[in-house]
Parts: sequence; C-alpha cells; structure tokens
Amino acid sequence: MRKAYFILIAFLLWPAPDPAQKALREQVSSRAPFVLELPEISSERIVTPIVRLAERDISVFKVRVVEPFSGEIRNTSLVITLNGAGVKRSCVQTRDLEGNVYTCTNNGLWEFAFVRGKNVLEVQATGAGGAEYYASYMVSVGDRSPNVAPPANGGRAEDFSGRKYALVVGVADYKFQDVGLTSLDFPDDDARAFADFLRSPQGGNFGAANVTMLLNGDASIISIRAALEDIAKRAGPNDMVMIYISGHGAPDPLNPKNLYFLFHDTKVVAMDRTAYPMADLQLYLDTRLAAKRVMVFIDTCHSAGVNQRSRTFVATRELTREDENNISNMFLAKRLYKNTGRAVLTSSDVNEVSRESTKWGGHGLFTWALLDGLGGKADRNKDGYVTAGEIFHFTREAVQRESAFQQNPIALPGSAENLTIATVPKKTAATVGQVITRNEKERRP
Repeated sequence: MRKAYFILIAFLLWPAPDPAQKALREQVSSRAPFVLELPEISSERIVTPIVRLAERDISVFKVRVVEPFSGEIRNTSLVITLNGAGVKRSCVQTRDLEGNVYTCTNNGLWEFAFVRGKNVLEVQATGAGGAEYYASYMVSVGDRSPNVAPPANGGRAEDFSGRKYALVVGVADYKFQDVGLTSLDFPDDDARAFADFLRSPQGGNFGAANVTMLLNGDASIISIRAALEDIAKRAGPNDMVMIYISGHGAPDPLNPKNLYFLFHDTKVVAMDRTAYPMADLQLYLDTRLAAKRVMVFIDTCHSAGVNQRSRTFVATRELTREDENNISNMFLAKRLYKNTGRAVLTSSDVNEVSRESTKWGGHGLFTWALLDGLGGKADRNKDGYVTAGEIFHFTREAVQRESAFQQNPIALPGSAENLTIATVPKKTAATVGQVITRNEKERRP
C-alpha cells in the first residue's frame, strides 16, 4: 500500500507537458510574422532570407510584425541584431493597420552599419503563449566576390615552450540519418591527417597522450564533453590548446536561432539534447580553459542551412530563396575570437557550403589547403617556420582561389599571429653537398 502511495504522489508531482513546447515541436518556429523593408532602396517588402543589393549606404530599415501576430508578440520580447550586435535601441515603434512597425535609423545617436559584403540581420520574439518566432536575413551589399585577405606581416616567429594539447574530431558517419541529415565523405580522414601532423616533428611533436582524436562512432556528445573537460583540467595558463572539428554544423530546424555541432549520435528532432551547442564552446573557452594560447579550426557547414517548408537540411549546394541562412560560422568567428591569444579559422563564410571532393586528395577543400600550408607552402617569409598568421592567410587564399571565391574561410589569427605552429624541413648538409657536387661536375669540360 505504501509503495502505491508513493507512486501516486510521484505521478501527481510529475510536470505536465508544456503545450507551447509541444506545439513548437510540431510546427517549426515561424518567420511568418516578420517582414523586412529597406525604404531607401525599394518599396518592396522582403520575406525571403536572402537580399542582394548594389553597394551603397543603408541608414534606415524597418521590421514589420504583421497581423495577427502583432497582437500576440510583446514589444519587450522582440530582439533585433545586425551582425551579432543589438540594434533595437535605434528603432522606433509605430503601428498601422497591418501591424507593428519598428523603424531603425542610423542617426548618430544609436549607430549601426551594414558592411560591404555579407550582413546578417536577425529578428526573434516570444508570443504571449510562449511560442518562439525567428527569422534571419542575409543582406549582401556590393560585389559577391571578396578580395583575398591581406598577407600576414611575416614577423619573427614566436617560440613556444609550454605543453600542447589537442582535441581532434571528425564525423563522417551519422547514426540517425533523418530529416535530411546525411553522412559525409571525408571529415574522419581529415581529422586523422590533422592529428597525424600534430604528432609529427614538423607539427610540434604533440605527445600521444595529449592528442584526443574522436572519429565517427567515438564522437558522441558525451565523449566530446568529457574530452573538453579533461583538457580543461590538464592545460595551464602557459600551455597551448588546439581544437579541430570537422563534420556537420547547423541551426536547429525547430528553433533556428540555436546553432549546433552535430556529432555521431545527434538526432535532428532533438538537437537540444543530442547535439553540442556552439554557445557552449564559447562558454567553455571563456570560463573553463586557462590556456592563454588557443587555436580553433572549424570545418563544418557542409550542410548549408534549413529549408523552412520541409524542415530539412539543405546539403551540398548554396541556399535558395526559400532556405534559412547558415550563420554558424559568423557566430563562431565573432564569439570565439574575442580573447587575447585566441585564434579562429572557419572553413566558410555566411551562406556558403564547405566543399569536399576526391580531387582534393580525399579531403575537404578547407583541410586540404590547411595541410598543404602546414606542410611548408604557407612559410611566406621563408624562415623555416609556419606561423598562425601565415597558415591562416594561406588557407583562406588557397580555398578562395580553388573554389572561385564560392567558399571563403574566416581567418582571425589575432595576437597569436606570430605563434609558430609548424616547422619546415630543411635540406640536410648531405643533400646540399650532393647538389653542389653535381653542379660542379656539370661545369667541368
């Protein structure tokens, strides 16, 4: 009788399912409430995610919350960001027959700026019933083909004498292939090659016990978290940490403002529980890791985004007008790269797919260029060392040229620009002597 009593109490105390969350699972978070307007350019109302404009200054934009949603969405819950920075304080709310209008003006008091190239404007809000709404717009201003990044300054290579740790992750095989999630060809091979390089004399002789490599089935969400925690416990302020991740990266189809790394056991319908939030990597670097030198290499976004109609991933091609923008690499670049000594290199820019093909030696394009540069080609000043600045510049330039500027890595070496990350094998004395002897023989009559 007592056992039954406790069961009854547990049943009564068990939380009832949240109807709003259930509805959110059943119906993808909607961009339908939001309309973007650029009155200086056109009277057209923009509901599609991608906007391409000729180069010009944009000092005003409007976000319209249309009926019937305008009555449900609270003003205090509305958040508007441009390239990751909040801009709502520059907006004035008015109302007309169609709904609420937020007119955002760069008037010198609260400033914002659309830069040349790609800009990401995000709008999100919460309805009175708890439903979440989100839309992102990629506003491309000016020429779509960016210039090659300026060359590294070729300063004196900085020696490093601390301990070195690395987490190398490559996921080509995904256990739960549903809602458009597919396996990839080369991330596991890319990860093996990068780990092998780190363990080599040229790559710095990382100790075998200090390189954690997780591939395919071993790269579960639990093992990733455990590996990061282990490095945090072992790496001190004077040590260096390298993090390399190759695989899928994408927004949650049910809540596109949340961005994730997808590992072997990720379920698309439950990404909040089975994928690794990109925000958690930022939190880990900011609060858990003591090392002052951190280098992050991200080769994700093989899946470019989420189709809002079918709630599936869009893979191996550029986004079309009906697809949600891929903003994860912008998030990684802006959020991870903010502390002194932290360097970030991502495989592609906003709204781009990271390419992979057999023509790059069984590697993804990004990792092919990265390994090529680490092998010595990135040594721009020919001093026998490859620095962070040199490899970041080389990789970005090589990927841009090879892809005809359809894939543009984001390279931010920062204050780690002169940190040595590879050495270039020099010719031995015997080899040089043999060349001299051969040349002398050729000159003899």
